Amino acid sequence: MMEMLPPSADILCTHPMFGPESGKHSWKDLPFVYDVVRVCNEERQKVVDDFVLIWELEQCSMVPMTSKEHDSFAASTQFITHTTGRMLAGLNLTSTPIDTKGYESLLGVIDTTIS
Repeated sequence: MMEMLPPSADILCTHPMFGPESGKHSWKDLPFVYDVVRVCNEERQKVVDDFVLIWELEQCSMVPMTSKEHDSFAASTQFITHTTGRMLAGLNLTSTPIDTKGYESLLGVIDTTIS
């Protein structure tokens, strides 16, 4: 991105680590990753700071992290979660009157990954 954008372009990379299902009731304590790659001057730094503050006020857990670190973590955690959710969804699992906590957790993986 640094090579593709002009030097005058600010770069703020963000990734809220939640989706419509996991964040539907609240964003409190849900991780929001951000990487301030380049800010060209103090005035624009204030815009970046204000952007981050908006999410802090929504009670997201703001996680400063390089994009490379994010990609490394997300490649494994998101892959296994979404793959597992899709495999479980293919089994057409449903809740029963005698669900264990473990089974409920598996149904939760489906709910948070399939929409």
